[in-house]
Amino acid sequence: MPTTSLPPSRRLAAALAAGVLCVSALAACSASDSGASSSAAGGAADAPAASVEARDQAATAVDQQGTGSKAAAGGASAAVVPAVAERKLARRADVSLEVGDVARAASTLRAVATRQGGLVVAEEVSSDPAAQGSWGTLTISVPTAKLDATLDEVGKAGKVLSRQTSTDDVTGQYVDTAARVETMKASVERVRLLMGRADKLADVVSLEAELSRRQADLESMEEQLAALDDQVSLSPVTVRLATKAGAAPMEEPTGFVAGLAAGWTAFTRSVQLVLTLLGAVLPFGVAAALVLVPLVAWLRRRRPVAVTTAQTPPAAPSA
Repeated sequence: MPTTSLPPSRRLAAALAAGVLCVSALAACSASDSGASSSAAGGAADAPAASVEARDQAATAVDQQGTGSKAAAGGASAAVVPAVAERKLARRADVSLEVGDVARAASTLRAVATRQGGLVVAEEVSSDPAAQGSWGTLTISVPTAKLDATLDEVGKAGKVLSRQTSTDDVTGQYVDTAARVETMKASVERVRLLMGRADKLADVVSLEAELSRRQADLESMEEQLAALDDQVSLSPVTVRLATKAGAAPMEEPTGFVAGLAAGWTAFTRSVQLVLTLLGAVLPFGVAAALVLVPLVAWLRRRRPVAVTTAQTPPAAPSA
């Protein structure tokens, strides 16, 4: 078979084309290798960045947790103040004063109660001159917020001998009573709803009795709650007034001389008593004598004198 040979120009063109194809293949292989290496390098470079970012996020979370805990602590501490302020405290006071005039001091205390928006609950004053000293007791009720100011003004009415204040925490009792009131209100409403749905006379009578009982319990609890409100909103102040005590009484003497003196005193008092009675009766005796003496004399004059005649015995008969 005869062999066909290509012209030299075509052989050169084919060799050039084959060379271009080889160069292109080598470039493609080197590009893929460089891309893979660059990708690996980029991944290696991104790993530290990712770890740094993770640490930053963890630190941010810790900071946020710390901030949240601080905020929670601050909120808890801020919630303590309203909790203390909302407690139900019943306060009272007892004061003893030494005064020069009990009546005037009592008038001053009444004026103090009026200025502080309170009132006098009880008052007892004694000014017996025969006693060793006057005394008095006043109980005033003032708003709890003005208790300290009231005590300062009360102290100006005399010399403070003693001053006592006490506080009772009735928060638990108040909360419990208020909760019972709300529960009883709901119970009363339920009974009323059942009464509206009842269609039998026996059911209506039974529900009315139950409603009356629950209504009475509700009113009793409401009164207890109102009493607690009064204890919290008003504070009683008991003020005891007294003047300076007089001199101590002397002891009575004893013995013979003391008995003789006591007997002489009793004798003189008895004589004085008899003379006093005689002096009181004498005018009546004189007046009676002025009337009775002439009357007796006149009656004696008008009485007839009885003449007695001797009766002669009858003569004896002669023989």
